This record gives sequence, structure tokens and C-alpha cells, in this order.
Amino acid sequence: METLLQDIRYGVRILLKNRSFTAVAVVALALGIGANCAIFSVVNSVVLRPLPYKDSDRLVTIWSSLLQPGLEKIVVSAPELADFREQSASFDEIAAYDFQGVNVTGGDQPERIRAGLVSPNLLQMLGINPVLGRTFAPEEDQPGRDHVAVLSYALWQRRFGGDANVIGRSLPVDGKSHEIIGVMPAAFSFPDPETEVYLPLSISPELLSENNRGSHFLSVIARLKRGVTIRQAQTDINAIAQRMSVEHASTYRAGYDATVIAMRDDIVGDVRSTLFILLGAVGFVLLIACANVANLLLARAAARQKEVAIRTALGATRARLVRQFLTESALISVMAGGLGLLLALWGVEFLVSLSPASIPRVGEIALDARVVGVTMAVSLLTGILFGLAPALQFSKPDLNETLKDGGRSSTDGRRRQRLRNLLVISELTFSVVLLIGAGLMIKSFFRLQRVSPGFNTENMLTMRLSLPRTSYPDFSHQRDFFQQLLARIESQPGVQSVAAINVLPLSGSTADRSFRIEGRSLSPGEPGPDEELRFISPAYFTTMGIPLLRGRDFTQRDTSDAPRATIINQALADRYWLGEDALGKRIAYSAFSEGKPNWCEIVGIVGNVKHSGPDMPEKPEVYVPYLQPLFSTATSVIGPMYLVIRGTSDSANLAAAVRTEIASLDKNQPVSNIKTITQRLSESLAQRRFNMLLLGIFAGVALVLASVGIYGVMSYTVTQRTHEIGIRMALGARASNVLKLILGHALVLAIIGVAIGLTTALALTRVISSLLYEVSATDPLTFAVVSLILVGVALGACLVPARRALKVDPMSALRHE
Repeated sequence: METLLQDIRYGVRILLKNRSFTAVAVVALALGIGANCAIFSVVNSVVLRPLPYKDSDRLVTIWSSLLQPGLEKIVVSAPELADFREQSASFDEIAAYDFQGVNVTGGDQPERIRAGLVSPNLLQMLGINPVLGRTFAPEEDQPGRDHVAVLSYALWQRRFGGDANVIGRSLPVDGKSHEIIGVMPAAFSFPDPETEVYLPLSISPELLSENNRGSHFLSVIARLKRGVTIRQAQTDINAIAQRMSVEHASTYRAGYDATVIAMRDDIVGDVRSTLFILLGAVGFVLLIACANVANLLLARAAARQKEVAIRTALGATRARLVRQFLTESALISVMAGGLGLLLALWGVEFLVSLSPASIPRVGEIALDARVVGVTMAVSLLTGILFGLAPALQFSKPDLNETLKDGGRSSTDGRRRQRLRNLLVISELTFSVVLLIGAGLMIKSFFRLQRVSPGFNTENMLTMRLSLPRTSYPDFSHQRDFFQQLLARIESQPGVQSVAAINVLPLSGSTADRSFRIEGRSLSPGEPGPDEELRFISPAYFTTMGIPLLRGRDFTQRDTSDAPRATIINQALADRYWLGEDALGKRIAYSAFSEGKPNWCEIVGIVGNVKHSGPDMPEKPEVYVPYLQPLFSTATSVIGPMYLVIRGTSDSANLAAAVRTEIASLDKNQPVSNIKTITQRLSESLAQRRFNMLLLGIFAGVALVLASVGIYGVMSYTVTQRTHEIGIRMALGARASNVLKLILGHALVLAIIGVAIGLTTALALTRVISSLLYEVSATDPLTFAVVSLILVGVALGACLVPARRALKVDPMSALRHE
């Protein structure tokens, strides 16, 4: 221990004596450690850390599959949920939930918030106790007893000011009074932070009927029995699904299946692979930083050869010298680790601010004991790695040569020069891989930005309205409200046109429905057509700028009294009437068991829309007039609708005027989700922008570190070859010859590093192919441009050492020896 303390004290003195060297080494390494720490914090919080629920490793989700394209993983119907509860033997309990936007009134400002409709046992199953009151009782899922609510902590604070006496008070939800029975903790969010109130999931006998077996709307969570594995639960569910396929063959025409997934894996989803790719990329940055510091230590150790030789002559063993070198490198790594943690604190905040909504558990991202422990372990490990090479190289000096007064005080030798060159080559290799990855992502992102979404995004404002059934109990009341509202908005100054649709492009939601085609029959077991369905107002296509390719648009005459009409997009026409004219053909949304379907004539064909984002394929879509419900107006309702408003200038300025018009019609009617189409388009690209930005930052840091490394090696090489350069110039060598000597050395290193990097990138960039859009993972242009950049940077980093070599005075260089 005393010897170790002596090594530490001596190492501290050496590092303080060479403050510039110490600062450069610590900062370079801290950049790599800090970046790794920040990304690992995200991976740890999102992927590795258990869910914040009781026995979360036993929580699973159950998904249905109708064994049809696009329906391989869907939510569950109420009869299916009942079957799982009655027949499964693998679960302690099964719960379900659904989402619903609700209007909350009674305060200064009506709000549209997200409600979670949950089975009474769900909150207890998660094992989170409320901070006030209680959660739902088993009987509170019965119609008539379900007018109770549990608030999220955020809603409690915002709407009730954190009043501790809130229990028992009333919360008006969609015009109905709900008694507040509990408040959840601040850290609780299920299934996401947007859910602000919890209501009992009431499943009526009608929903459990056979007619609703195909009505899938429930997300299902279950808790495994102790000792039961997911594989065993899957076997259990498979048997149930097989029985359901046989017993309900008329509903499951293509069969039925179900899947059990660990809840954490289900929440993380595809984000897992993306985060591990980013973690691997930032690992390359750390390796480059380590190579840089190793080169600095090699140069520093070379300058200490005489010191090492003297200590050896005085009896120091090689093991003692190696330990001294490793102690100094460990001190550097510990300081770098501390600074890296400080950088990571800022980096985590930066990452959270950039994180798109598609990354789950963002609110849980933070530095914790595991991250700190891993960071310090990585710091010590890197200290050993980058300190080992100098320790082994210089711990066995040639005493006869080193201690000669007339000898060269810091002779490198071929082996040491090769090691420094190898480190530079490794830096260039890693930099090539990172730069190519970033280049591919950047090229992919710019291609995405040039993709037309199928409509005009300029000066378009959107917002969402949902009319409560208590105030608007039937179709006619809802129709009158929207007709008046659209007319009022259109008369506003600055409004070019306005329309409404139930499912807006880029809104993150979809709605599909099965239909039948006149004159076409289905074979036994053959699934019927099932495509996206949109309810729209007249002028929707004009307002959105979606081109009408053939036929006519909807008009105000397309009401419930007129012949039923529908408009389809080109994708649907190509799927079902390829080579035919779809105009005049008829489809129906009646159930297959009904006698006389209500046929809808196709009166127009419009262009395709990138509904889910520029990187997603166009889906077949059917448009129906919202004034012409598919079924009887006595049973139909107009669900939540998006307003789309085209302004003559910046449409964002229209929001206040539209709010005023809505309030003038109904002061208790909230409006939500107010965004421009440009904002929605940007949000749809958020995940790809996040990936591109991080890879670009990592690649930029790698490029800077690599150029610093090349500069350091070449600068040191020029210093060591001062005598040789002086002799060459004394014998008549021109400046151009000396320049070729220095730049030639750098060019050889750059070419070798780039060549190895290109080979490595050819193998590794395939990992990110799923993150690219219309760009090959081996794109030749990207590979070529990155190669030229790296070679240019390498040569640029040599200019200062090369210019210094040209200024060598031959007489001074000869006297130096």
C-alpha cells in the first residue's frame, strides 16, 4: 500500500508539472467518456431498467392476430378478453385498457385531455398506491356505477392546485359528473405521460356479444403466475387461440392467433435496436479518444526515457516502472471520468430535449448508480488500455544507449514508431465508419424531406374537436354544429378554405374497416377487403391540396337523402381494380350477414397521401362524406373531427380567431391538438432527425479527435527527425522534398486507415439499413466523399508540422546532435 501511495503521489507531481499535456489528455478522454455515459443513461433507463411497477418482470402484454396482412398485431376485442380470462391458466390476473379523448369542463377553460379507460384491477395490478384516496373497486366497472375518476398528479396540480381536499369533488367529463376518488403519484404514468385521468372500463353485455367479437379496441396486460415463463404462457394462449379459430370460424375467416410479449420489451419495441446502434457508435468515439491519449502518453514517455533509464540503473524493476506508468494513466482516466460525468449531466438533458415522442420512458432518463458505476469502471478500464502500451514500450530501456551523453536522448526505434502509426490508423478507421454512418443518415434524411406527402403543407392549421354526447346526442345536432362552425371559420379574414376529417394525415392515428365489392364473392376462409376509412366534409381535397385525378368531389348535396357516394385514392384503385376503371363501381360497409347492403358508388379518384409520414408507404384509402353516414342517421354519430384550415398567409395566427368562433357556438367546447401541418410533418421525422443528429455529432467529434491525433503524431515525428531533416537540407534537399517526406508519411497513414475503415464500414453499415430511406447502406457516393474528407483532413493536420520542418536551420539541427 505504501508503494502504491508513493506511485500516486509521484504521478500527481508528474501530471501537475505537465499541465498542458494533462489537460489535453483529460479533455480528450472526457469527451469520449461523457458521450458514452450520456447514451448509456438513455439505454439503461429505456431498455435495461425494470419498469416502475410491482414485479414488473412478470408483466406481459397480449396481442391478437387475424393472420391477414396488416392485422398481424392488433388489440383485443371484449369477447376475446373474456375468453382469455376464463380459459387461461398461466396468469394471476388479466386487465385491459383503452384510450379516449374527453372534454373536461367546469373550470376557467374547458380542456380536451387523454383518459385511460382501465379495468378496475389494473392500477392495483401495477402495484402503485395513490397519494390521495383510492383506486377503483371491482364493482365500479358496471354501467351506472362507473362515474368515478382517478386523477394523474399533473392534472391534480393544474386543475385543482394540489388541493388535498379534492377527494369527493366532482370532475365534469364529457358533460357527465364523475366523483374524484384518488390521485396517483407524480412519478406514475401509464401507459404514457399524456394520460391525465383514469376512468373505469365499463364493458356492457352488448360488447360481449358475438357480433362484437371482431371489434378490437382493448390493450391487454397480464401478470404471470410465479414460476410460469413467457414460453409456457404462449403455449397456453396458443391453445386458446386455436379453439377460438374453430369455434368462431365465421368471424376469423383467415384464422386467429395471439402473442404474449414481456411488457418491457413491448414498450421498448424497435427503439431498442436504434439505441444500441447509437451506443455502438459512441463507443467508437471513446476508442478514438483512447488512441489519442495513448499517442500522447507514448510521446510523453519517449521524453522521459533518460528518467526511466536512471531509475532502472538505480534498481527499479520493470514491474515497478509498468505500475508507475499505469498509475499515471489511471489518474488521467479518473479525472477524465469525473469530468465525463459532468459532461454527461448536460448531455442527458440535451438528449431528453431532443428525444422524439417515439422513444418510450423519456421521463425516466437520468444518471443513476448503475450509470455512475459503469462510467467509472469504463474510465479505469480505458486507463489500463491506453496506459499499457507506453508502459510496456518504455519500461525496459537500453541503458547503454539512453545514458550516453552524446547519444540521442529520445530515440524512438522502428517498433515505437509503428505503434504510433497503428494508433493513428485505428483512429482513422473508426472515424471512417462513423462518418459514413452519419453521411448515410444525412443523405437519407434530406431525401425524406424532399418526399411529397401528397398534399400542400403551406399555411395549413389543424386542430381537433370532439362533441360530447350529452350536449350533442344525435347525428343531426352534431351535423348542425360542424356546418355552422365551418361556415363561420370560412368567413374569417385570412382564411382561404376550411374542411374537416376524422383521421388527419400525420396525426399518428388510423382507422380501417372491412367492406365488400359488388359482384365479387369470397372463397371459404378468404378474408374480405379491409382498408383505411376517412369521413370528410366537402372541400377537404381542395383545402388539403390533394389532387382529384378523375371523377368529381363531394358537395353539400351529398347528404343522407342523396345516393351514397364515395371517393377512393389511386392506391385502392390499383389494388382492387388494376387495369379497370374504378369509377362507377360500388362497395358496401354492411356486415356480411346482412341481407341488402347499402352500396356506395365510387364517384372520384384522388391522389395518394403519405398518411403516417414521408417514410411510410401510401395506404389504400376510402373517403366518405361525413354528412352521409354509412348507416342510419338514427344510430350514427359524428366522432372526433380534425379541422383543416388553409390560410392566405401564416396560418398559425388563425388559432385565436378559430377558438373564438368555437366558444361563440359552445363556450364549454374545448379544442385540442392545435398544430400546423408543417409541425406535424416535422414530428413525423423526429426519430430519424434524432438518429441523424446524434450520429452527426459523434462523427464530428471523431473527426476532430482523429485530426488532433494525426497532428500530434506528425508534429512529434518532425521533432524527432529534426537532425535527419537538417542533414537532408544541408546536402541540398529542396523544401518540396521535405514537404513530400512529411505529407507522404501522413498520406500513407491516411490511405491505410481509410482503406481499413471502408472495409469495416461495408460490413457494419448494414446494421443501420433499417434506419435509411431510399439510400443503400453501401452508397458509393457517401463512401467516396467520406474517404476524400478523411484524406484531406489528414493532410491538413500535417500542414503545421510540415511548415515547421521547412523552417529547420541545417546548422542548428546538426549542432542539436
